[in-house]
Amino acid sequence: MSLKFEVAAVLRALRQLQGGGYARLSDTTARRTIGELERGQTGVTLDKLAELAQALEFELPAFVILCVSLQENASIKSVIESTTACLEKFGSSGGLDLMSSEMAEGVLLKRSRGKPRNEKVISEIHRLRAEGKNPSEAARELGIPRTTVRRHWSP
Repeated sequence: MSLKFEVAAVLRALRQLQGGGYARLSDTTARRTIGELERGQTGVTLDKLAELAQALEFELPAFVILCVSLQENASIKSVIESTTACLEKFGSSGGLDLMSSEMAEGVLLKRSRGKPRNEKVISEIHRLRAEGKNPSEAARELGIPRTTVRRHWSP
C-alpha cells in the first residue's frame, strides 16, 4: 500500500496553507527530495514524515489520517473512527502491555536473532500431545507446519 501520491497532496496543501516555500523544509530535507515527494516520485520513511510534519508544525497522526482519507476516498471522521476502534481493540487484547514490555526507559529491548518463540503455539502443541494427538494432527488443528510441531513436540 503506497501512499506517495497522498503524501504529495497533503504536503502540497500544507505548504500552500502556510504560504511557505521550500526554505522552511530545507533544514529537514533537501529541496530536491521535497520536490520529488511533492510530485509523488518517491516514497517517504516514517522518520522523514515525522520530521516534515514537525517542520510544518502539524501533527504526524493528523498527516497520516489525511493521507489515508485521500487514499480510501473516505471522510476524515470515518478514518478517525475506524482508527479509534482499531486502537481500542489493540489495547483490549493486551497490545499496549506487549508494546510497553518491548521498551525500557525509552530504549528498545534487545532480543536474540531469528524468529521469536511463540509461547502460546508451543503450549498448544504440548496440550495436543498430552491429549494423544500425533504431530500431523496437531499441525492440522493448529494450522502450522509439521516441522514446527516436531521442533517443539518434546517438552
